[in-house]
Amino acid sequence: MTTHHILTLVLLFAPVAGFLFNGIRFRNQNGILAGTVATLAAATSFAATLLIYRDLLALPHAQREILVHFYNWTLIGESKINISFMFDTISILMCLIITGVGSLIHLFSIGYMSHDERPSKYFAYLNFFLFNMLLLVTGSNLIVMFVGWEGVGLCSYLLIGFWFKDAEKAAAGMKAFITNRVGDAGLLLGIFILFSLFGTFEFQEINARMIDVAGIPLSLLTAATLLLFVGATGKSAQMPLYVWLPDAMAGPTPVSALIHAATMVTAGIYMIVRMNPVFMATEITMTTIAVIGASTALFAATIGLTQWDIKKVLAYSTVSQLGYMFLAVGVGAFGAAMFHLMTHAFFKALMFLGSGSVIHGMEGEQDIRKMGGLKKQLPITHITFVAGWLAIIGTPLFSGFFSKDEILWFSYASSHGHFLLWLVGVVAAGCTAFYMTRLMALTFWGKSRVPKEVHPHESPLSMTIPLIILAILSVVGGYLGIPHVIGHALHLPNILEEWFSGKISPLHIENATTAEEVLLMLISVSVAFASATLAYIFYVKDTAKPAQVASKIKGLYNIVYNKYFVDEGYAKAIINPLVVFSRNLWLYMDVEFIDKATYKLTNFVQNSAEGLRSLQNGNLQSYAVYIVIGFIAMISVILF
Repeated sequence: MTTHHILTLVLLFAPVAGFLFNGIRFRNQNGILAGTVATLAAATSFAATLLIYRDLLALPHAQREILVHFYNWTLIGESKINISFMFDTISILMCLIITGVGSLIHLFSIGYMSHDERPSKYFAYLNFFLFNMLLLVTGSNLIVMFVGWEGVGLCSYLLIGFWFKDAEKAAAGMKAFITNRVGDAGLLLGIFILFSLFGTFEFQEINARMIDVAGIPLSLLTAATLLLFVGATGKSAQMPLYVWLPDAMAGPTPVSALIHAATMVTAGIYMIVRMNPVFMATEITMTTIAVIGASTALFAATIGLTQWDIKKVLAYSTVSQLGYMFLAVGVGAFGAAMFHLMTHAFFKALMFLGSGSVIHGMEGEQDIRKMGGLKKQLPITHITFVAGWLAIIGTPLFSGFFSKDEILWFSYASSHGHFLLWLVGVVAAGCTAFYMTRLMALTFWGKSRVPKEVHPHESPLSMTIPLIILAILSVVGGYLGIPHVIGHALHLPNILEEWFSGKISPLHIENATTAEEVLLMLISVSVAFASATLAYIFYVKDTAKPAQVASKIKGLYNIVYNKYFVDEGYAKAIINPLVVFSRNLWLYMDVEFIDKATYKLTNFVQNSAEGLRSLQNGNLQSYAVYIVIGFIAMISVILF
């Protein structure tokens, strides 16, 4: 067994050890012990990731790939399904995010879940989720990835519905589970079609076959990639399967930071980037992904304008930001998608944890209408939240500025891009700047609207330290992928572009100039600045204005406030008919047919048995008569 085998085992099974430790003692209420063990397990995985990353850096750039094979799982014909793991520039970045940000979220949870009744169970689930997410991103083939894919789906169900005694929270967990099963059915069908085309599940072998697409049926390849994208829309909450993520805010807030900011919801992006040569060969799929991504970015951003729950605002923001990532992969900007995935993990995990700190300080309150002026009582939470706010609205020199504007640029200039895609992205960016400034204003600025019985207070160090670290990453993280137009001016390299070269398909820019890039960047920044300024005026300076505007567009406001009635539409068009059909199927097939047929058959057997039993009455004369009758019947058969 090599060093890399050992490091892989440590990377994957340190969280499993934490899961077993806390799972066995799941009734124990010592939250500090449970959280410490779970955090150390996550940190151990992070340390193993750093060591593997060091070994990758030591390799020549073109050879930065470490394949760790353990054994052959099974055979399908002549094809092997291997239990093997691949570490390259794509998977190692994912591992660093999962274990690094994951460790901070575990640490934050020690303080946040200190008063919960079942902290050991919570940390067991959190560690088990980490294991499955690592399995998903390190597996060298589609089958190992799928095992991790389903594992994180299970863990999200357990964590979202963690407070299952509340019927609404339990229903949210079930909604997430069922919605993802719809997407996963598409993913599985896509995997089967790919296997029928290539005879293998290995990513390397499938991607290598795409060098020469001659002989590969384009229709089947398009069907496979579209089905894989269906799986991605479920896991990464894109239209039309995004509806589970906002309701998933029913779980503990650190869960939202881990699952819905930094890890599980990015699985769809990772899968497409991992198989980018396959997707690049199908123009229909690429266009579909770009359109769905842009539409989701704008659709979710508009809903975020009207929400009052601090976590729901961040939830719709997450759906919108994931839409940007899909827009990026749809126009072939896979590196930009991974760049935004990384920066989003920093600033959105920060903001979810920051909202958790606010909720903790507000003694469980989540309605931003009952907050205001909290920057005095929660100074650390406020200043770190400011860093996340500046990053997500695309303030120049903050991380979100670099990654968001790179996506917008490629959505315009790429050979797969279009002016309308760029325009939708810019409008969504303007909405983002408005609703995030609105969130800041109503939570931290202006006059206090906190009820008298609530006494806001700053969170303990176990919660504020992760906030500070993530705030720093939200500021400096963007310098890993500085766009060329800025990099040339500042003489700074695009580190991520160099890191991913050779692993992602090259991006073709059509007749675009540096002047155009600068102009488009200025437009997007100006739109964001104008939107943020307007929100500040509405919710700090002239607080009566929002109600006046809402009254003038009451119909439109109600539609957006009610989330375009999508959930109600699903209920009316799909869920309720299915419930009625299932009830009728149960009533007429199960009760009326199967049950009654069973009852009639048993009654017939019982009555027959009663009749036969009456023949055995103990009367010897009757038995003699039966023998004679039987003898006569037998003779008759023989003679005639």
